[in-house]
Amino acid sequence: SAHKQIGGGGRGAPLHRLHPGAMKPWCATLLVLAYESSAALLGDRISYLAYGSNLHPAVFERRRGIKPLAMSPAVAPGWRLAFDLRGGGAEPSFASARPDARRELYGALYDLTPSDWARVCASEGVPFGYVVCPVRCRKLDDDEIEWAFTLAAAPGPMRIAREADEPTPSERYLGYLREGARLSGLPDSWCSYLDDMSRDPA
Repeated sequence: SAHKQIGGGGRGAPLHRLHPGAMKPWCATLLVLAYESSAALLGDRISYLAYGSNLHPAVFERRRGIKPLAMSPAVAPGWRLAFDLRGGGAEPSFASARPDARRELYGALYDLTPSDWARVCASEGVPFGYVVCPVRCRKLDDDEIEWAFTLAAAPGPMRIAREADEPTPSERYLGYLREGARLSGLPDSWCSYLDDMSRDPA
């Protein structure tokens, strides 16, 4: 079977980072996501770490029509919350995951069906807006270690190179992250970190 289980130690199939320059047509891309990066597959479930607006049920469940099989608050060491995907108009930037050995990225670890994972990728513009990356997560409720997929801004003109140049998102967008973090049971320290972000100089 192409679906392989992995244990808490992270053993399993080799992990691959998907690069948009190597992407094939759309159907082939989804096959790559589903089969080549099988370390994030748990039987017929795919683990996905959401950190942005997909934290919020109003976006993930109601707007995108995706109902997770399970959800756990989790943290991915060695990654940070970035706003390095350029937006436009009222939305200056969008959230992304970016490697950073000194930081941690908190989010909701969803278990999804393969078809719902494909819907996530389609709705997020994979592989043109985002690329799929494997991340090692620790569940906050039981300290279990698990591999998952998350989304990072795709290399190219839409990705902002330097953290210092990343625009603060709109208050509307940040509202989804703040409320979604609380609804997902993320730590108070992370919620305060999101609360402290503001486009206002004060």
